[in-house]
Formats: sequence, structure tokens, C-alpha cells
Amino acid sequence: MLRLSEIIKKTKVRKGEIAVFYLAQAGFCFKNSKNKKVFIDPYLSDVCNRLFGFKRMIPSPIMPEEVDADILVSTHFHADHLDTDAVSVIAKKNRTYFLGSPDCEEVYRKLGISKEKYSIIRKGESKIINNIEFKAVYADHDRLAPDAIGLLIDFDGIKIYNVGDSAYRPEKILKSLAGVAADIMISPINGRFGNMDAAQTCMLGALVKPKILLASHFWMFIEHNGDPAKFLDEAKKLPRGIKPMVMAPGEKLVYSHLTKILGG
Repeated sequence: MLRLSEIIKKTKVRKGEIAVFYLAQAGFCFKNSKNKKVFIDPYLSDVCNRLFGFKRMIPSPIMPEEVDADILVSTHFHADHLDTDAVSVIAKKNRTYFLGSPDCEEVYRKLGISKEKYSIIRKGESKIINNIEFKAVYADHDRLAPDAIGLLIDFDGIKIYNVGDSAYRPEKILKSLAGVAADIMISPINGRFGNMDAAQTCMLGALVKPKILLASHFWMFIEHNGDPAKFLDEAKKLPRGIKPMVMAPGEKLVYSHLTKILGG
């Protein structure tokens, strides 16, 4: 069986498509038709166990040394989103560029990542890197991480909305999205540590109206909670036209902007 790193490498993405790979926890990899690979919040080590005693419960589908990322984005500095053990390995590859919320900058510096290799993005700001547009949108992670952001990413017209770690704040979130229609929305379902639970994610999904609603933030730590079965049950209340999905770690899907269907 091929390793996920080989699957990502061998996946051919046509114009008007985006390939999505689930890395477990809140981590995803996106590959576009220009062969650019964006990793968001990859948690690949067991650093949270080392630092806090939060033991990793499922294996990583990809090892840090296998990551071939053009851009690695962290929505905030928590170790399950900015994995310092993994990033210290990935940063040795000169091609990887880092993008993070303001609270990530000190971590980048401590890891020895030069200023030429990273950018900081604040709520309301947009940056274009490798012809991919990243917009930092509202997220409320309370005092746990007040600088935390959500992300709206535009891959040649395919728009991915990553809620990030956030409480249910529909008015502020919708205002921040400014009416942009998301093709894929990714949202936590664990309902702990300031995050939305399954019901709240589905309520927000009903307002955002993405084509696909992906669950994240489940099964990695006993302490974090998160029940995909409850998410799918709550998702029965979603308006027609929104497809709820729970991806397995290492699973791939290909979304077509032209036909609005899945494959791969």
C-alpha cells in the first residue's frame, strides 16, 4: 500500500479541481492543478503528549520528513496546530514557506525559521502566495488563543473555508466572510477547549451554505472529545445541497469546481 506522501505526489489534479487529503485532528493538505501543496494545521508528532500529557490516539498518516509542502499554514500557535516537533523537521526543507497567525511568530523565531521564510497574517488581511489567496477571517478561541484565525483560501476560484478553532459566533463569522460562497467548509466538532460542537458546526454550515461540510478535530486526544457519528446525525438537519463528510486519516477526495462532484 502506498504511503500518503506517495499518494499526494502521484495525484494528478486537473484545472478546476482541488485534491484534499485529511491528516487527522485539524490537519489537511490541499493540492491544486499547478502542483502546489498547502498544508494547514498538520499535527504529525506526539508533541502534545510530551508537553501536556495529551497522548496521541491515532497514528499519523504521514511523517514530518515525508512532508513536501510549498506552504504550511498554522491558524494559531497551539501545538496541535503548530506542531513544533514536526515543523522543526519540515523547516529544514528550503522550499516550504510558513504562514501563521500573529501568535505563531515567536514560535517561528524559536525554531530558527528566518524572516524570509514566513509571513504573519492577521484577521481581515489577505496575502497571495504562489498565486493562492489566503484571507484571515474571524475566529473566537477566547483567551486560549486570542490571535487565532479562520482561513478563506482561494485556489483558482475554488474557495475553502477553514473555521479553525472557534466558538459559535455566527454573526461575526458571517460578517468576516463578507458573503463569499465557500465550496468546502472545515469545522471542529469536539465542543471542548472553546470549540464548536457537532450541532453548532451544522448550524453554522446551514448559514454558510458550502457544497461540502467537513468535520475536524476528533479522535486525536481523549481529552478533546469529538463524535463523528453525532455530527452526521446533526447533519441530517442541513439544507439540501450541503454534503456532510467525515474523512478518515489519509483519505483523499477530489472536488471539481466545474461539476460540483467528488471523485478520487
